[in-house]
Amino acid sequence: MFFCIYWACRFSPKLQNILLVIASYAVIYLMANEVALLSIFLFSVMVFVLSKMMQRFEKYKKMLMMGGIFFTVMQLFLFKFYDFFRPHVAYSLEQLQLDSSGLAANILLPLGLSYYSFQAISYLVSCYQANEQTEPLKFDALLLHFSFFCTITAGPIARVESAKGLTDINQQPCGMREQICSTQKRHILWPSLAFLLLALALIKKWWLATWLADSWVNPVFSNPMQYHSLEILAAIYGYTVQLFLDFSGYSEMMIAFALLLGFRLPVNFRAPLLAHNIREFWNRWHISLSTWIRDYIYIPLGGNRGGFMKTQVNLLSAMVLSGIWHGSGWNFLLWGLFHGLALVLLNTADLLYTKIFKVTVKEAQDALYRSSWLGKALGIVVTIHFVCFCFVFFRAKTFDEAINVFQSLFHNTHNVPWSSNPLYFISLLLLSWILYPFARKLVSPTTLQDWQLPKYRLFIPLLLVFVLILVCAPSGIPGFIYANF
Repeated sequence: MFFCIYWACRFSPKLQNILLVIASYAVIYLMANEVALLSIFLFSVMVFVLSKMMQRFEKYKKMLMMGGIFFTVMQLFLFKFYDFFRPHVAYSLEQLQLDSSGLAANILLPLGLSYYSFQAISYLVSCYQANEQTEPLKFDALLLHFSFFCTITAGPIARVESAKGLTDINQQPCGMREQICSTQKRHILWPSLAFLLLALALIKKWWLATWLADSWVNPVFSNPMQYHSLEILAAIYGYTVQLFLDFSGYSEMMIAFALLLGFRLPVNFRAPLLAHNIREFWNRWHISLSTWIRDYIYIPLGGNRGGFMKTQVNLLSAMVLSGIWHGSGWNFLLWGLFHGLALVLLNTADLLYTKIFKVTVKEAQDALYRSSWLGKALGIVVTIHFVCFCFVFFRAKTFDEAINVFQSLFHNTHNVPWSSNPLYFISLLLLSWILYPFARKLVSPTTLQDWQLPKYRLFIPLLLVFVLILVCAPSGIPGFIYANF
């Protein structure tokens, strides 16, 4: 019904924006509560007032931007890390013989807080960098930018202005200002591709990721001591694939919904499990987050200015902060630290290669990948295994739980019988990994556009695919992993 009403108002993009705001706030209320609704509205009001003040009081522009960013970070810090600090604060108060009962209640993380906070920081920086001719977003446009139901739950992190490395499904810049504020009539973008993306997303998330979680990942990670080492290894591989299918499926679903509403969102994944080094992995995995970290943490820290050592410190700091954002446990900090150390090690190896073989940094960065098919395969295998083992810390609820998984992996080789057939599962994953590049080329946007198929010819096949998904998928609608962050 909403889709019909929305397109019935095609004559007025401004009216469509208002409808999207109403629908988005309704989604937030239904998925969370009135606290989340009030939180995002008041936050949007604050950012709107700051943006207007930055435009009017040029002298205090930087101070206003920094104040807005500080408040946003503190709000994010309070909600995300309240449970981590609460026991320590309560203990300190009790030692001082003070009442700690006021700390007993949990503070629930408002829906989408992380994502609209990141978008707000990006927006405040763009307002600071804007010239006199660039107007801040109007209030209704800003409400839509922060609450858009296609990005509020788990991204992608959309930005007001276009950014390097952040492109839509057609490899084009996709800043939200132009799309939200345009007065031209909208139209459905690539409808056949959008419905195909929806079908693929449902298969990846609702079917495959759920099967991996229920059959392999959850049982093993809940009690690794009772499983054989090969089964634990299969579960570690399985979780990486599950996480990829879950999050990429969600992102593609949101991209498809946005296309059907006339919007272009940034692509969040570009075959990250085929990356040949850790740098390339982060250029392909959760792209909207990795580019955000680059632009609003790494570069403000100094980026690659100040020499090689300072660059590595900045890079390591950015990755550690990325890990901390994902969760308050030590396991998340270590996950970010390991990825940061891997990037530092890779950059150090590239530097040594330039010194030894007298080549440029750009030539050194992909030397192994370009050397031969064996070098390419070796780079991909090493990278993916590093990513898989690091994801153990990501999946585990605590540091001790992650260590327990690794201990079981290395010790349960002979004393524990198989509960299932891990060799079959690992072989299935390997076959899928080998076939994935070919399947990806087959369903790429460029290939689909080259087919030039009349739209009506896709209706029946797509309908059959949706019916097949409904029949074969597990019962119930599973949650999305990244909605927890």
